[in-house]
Amino acid sequence: MVYGVSKMANKNRKNLKPVKSDRKDRISKNHSKKKVNKNSLKKVATTDITVNANELNWKSVDIPDTLDDFGGFYGLEEIDGVDVKVVDGKVQFITKDNKNVKKEPEQVEEKDNIVFQEDDEDVNMDELIEFKNFDDIKEGELSAASDDEESEFHVSTEEEGEEGEEAEDQEEERSEKENVKGEAGTVVTEDQTNDDLLQSNVFSSNVDIDDQEPPVLPEWSENMDLSFTVLKGLSGLGFTRPTEIQLKSIPLALKGHNIMGKASTGSGKTLAYGIPIIEQLIKDTSNDRSIGLIFTPTRELAHQVTDHLQKVWTKMNKLNKYTILSLTGGLSIQKQERILKYDGSGRIIVATPGRFLELLERNPDLIPRFAKIDTLVLDEADRLLQDGHFDEFEKILKLLGKARKIKTSIDGKPTGSGWQTMIFSATFSLDLFTKLDKTSWKILKTAGGENNEMEQVLNHLMKKIQFKSKPVIIDTNPEHKVTSQVKESLIECLPMERDLYVYYFIMMYPGTTLVFCNAIDSVKKLNAFLNNLKISSFQIHSSMAQKNRLRNLEKFKEQSEKNSKVGKPTILIASDVAARGLDISGIKHVLHYHLPRSADVYIHRSGRTARGDNEGVSVMICSPQESMGPLRKLRKVLSTKKSSNPRKTKWQNDVPMLPLEPDIVSQLRERSKIASELADDEIATKSLHKDDNWLKKAAEELDIELDSEEEEKDQFLARNKTKKLNKQLEKNENKALKYQLNELLKMPLRKDLRKSYLTGGLTNLADTLVKHKGHNSIIGHDKVDALQTLKGKKHK
Repeated sequence: MVYGVSKMANKNRKNLKPVKSDRKDRISKNHSKKKVNKNSLKKVATTDITVNANELNWKSVDIPDTLDDFGGFYGLEEIDGVDVKVVDGKVQFITKDNKNVKKEPEQVEEKDNIVFQEDDEDVNMDELIEFKNFDDIKEGELSAASDDEESEFHVSTEEEGEEGEEAEDQEEERSEKENVKGEAGTVVTEDQTNDDLLQSNVFSSNVDIDDQEPPVLPEWSENMDLSFTVLKGLSGLGFTRPTEIQLKSIPLALKGHNIMGKASTGSGKTLAYGIPIIEQLIKDTSNDRSIGLIFTPTRELAHQVTDHLQKVWTKMNKLNKYTILSLTGGLSIQKQERILKYDGSGRIIVATPGRFLELLERNPDLIPRFAKIDTLVLDEADRLLQDGHFDEFEKILKLLGKARKIKTSIDGKPTGSGWQTMIFSATFSLDLFTKLDKTSWKILKTAGGENNEMEQVLNHLMKKIQFKSKPVIIDTNPEHKVTSQVKESLIECLPMERDLYVYYFIMMYPGTTLVFCNAIDSVKKLNAFLNNLKISSFQIHSSMAQKNRLRNLEKFKEQSEKNSKVGKPTILIASDVAARGLDISGIKHVLHYHLPRSADVYIHRSGRTARGDNEGVSVMICSPQESMGPLRKLRKVLSTKKSSNPRKTKWQNDVPMLPLEPDIVSQLRERSKIASELADDEIATKSLHKDDNWLKKAAEELDIELDSEEEEKDQFLARNKTKKLNKQLEKNENKALKYQLNELLKMPLRKDLRKSYLTGGLTNLADTLVKHKGHNSIIGHDKVDALQTLKGKKHK
């Protein structure tokens, strides 16, 4: 068996490893065949044929998804029945089977999509059978190439000498000019396709735009000068009109202005800075530098931004998927370093500061490359620039600025960064970052109103970032801290009843819900609690490996699509790692299991719903003690009502209480209690097992014996272990509780417990059940919607 690679992969031949493939030629037995002269076939089969690599009928080898990018190796192909010989220092391919050679058929007869040779004693190499690429052949069918898809080949034998070599060079030139069969109906060889995968900016030179139908997007094209590529990408994604922040930001960004943009969550900030950078990518013909650098505070947001920009770019440029590259922690840094070496990769970088700084420190040769950027973007800039988060970013700016040789003024201070800088966020108000649990608190005084407040924030940012010129302030959300499309509500309960009321809300208002907790332990406990109640629940938090976090997000999205069709709830429980920027479609409700630690976090949490033009619900669950402290501070900060004395603002009127039905709550109480006990047992057992493994491993590494008595002397460890042991259940007790819970879950919930018969009362429950009317989980209850309930309307 012979293995080959396309031109694009030639540079990786040193790393070539054989890959076995079980692919076999598949030809339908049902196709009718024309008889072929046996002597002719024997004559062809017994003759040694010397050909070049391009004339062989290669078959692609599928690389399993589990091998990821296979070490940067692409375009592997194989062929059976071919020998390789080296003659005078040149590699020759020799085959005795004419089926291994692609030839142009001159006299052929077509039957049932199969091409056969004419019955002729004198079979020559110019009449060999030619098939399409075997990747396009399905089970039981084989298609013949049409006249306009045929390619001329020339077989070079040992007797042809110099003529064979010249023909081989001509054939290579012809193969390089062929095009892949795609949307435009042209045909490309597989070698050329793979070669293009890692070329950058090929679209601008190799695609005939005249053959493409221009997209009809008047609101985009009339208000800003966008390229055909971007318009086609926006049209393919269904973005028919720009949002307010996009309409105001993109024209200025295209002219090179620095921008400070403030807009509510879900308003399209990603494309507001992403489209101008993609326009730069289209116009830039160089291939040795990155043109845009985008920083985000979280890994999930970085991957999401990358995905959004790739969708716009690849709608017309189906080439190198690493042109727009995400560099975040939690994933292989060696793989990221390898990808950065590909030609055309990393033209636009989306990164978290920590991983990006680590890459620069490991490979200083990257610094000059990234110092050539045209645009620097800070997404969720308020979080990136808060105290404690800025150190890594500051080091990056110094490294890039030094390599760029930024000019300084007479007093030695830098006069500007030299690149265009854009910063975006939903929150730029300084008073939003005040911790809600602090005793001292005051509202930031701004005599000039919101615009003056933005100026104060800008002055604060300019001390940390050296802008090329003063940014243009764009504020599309001056009056509302939380978008008006989010309907806020409140549930007051005892601290130990949070789980119960989360369960109540989910059962009453089934849908896609995102629950935020302040502690990772609470995320784990609530996830186990809901799983015990047979509710589809997923968790993400900062202690999870990055791959597990991304995998859970994908599972949540898939399950929510399935459950939404049948009216079942799907829950994602998260720490604040998911609060910023994540765009998960279909989130109907956001539940705050704990009140956030600051007002800006609450705004970003609530912004996970009501994305785009949709509406959503944000519900806070808090105790009476919290209502008089942190909640009061939160509502005063977020109050949209103007008052000369902010402390007299009726902030209580801003958030209505969510209507509760005591009879439903009472039916859920016993279920909740048992599920909570089982969840505590599960978490405690896992935690104790993890602690034991950690101690044993640490003792082995230190080569000491683990002394249980010494462990007991440590009061903290002993107290923590005792607390976990108290939550553990005996095996028999665990089984009994699981059985009891399963029996309770089999019992249907009913709106009116006083009814003894389904047909009794004012409502015929039997008729409702048979006709699938009413609530999915509660017998006798109308279908209800949280959004419509808060609006004062009944949902039918």
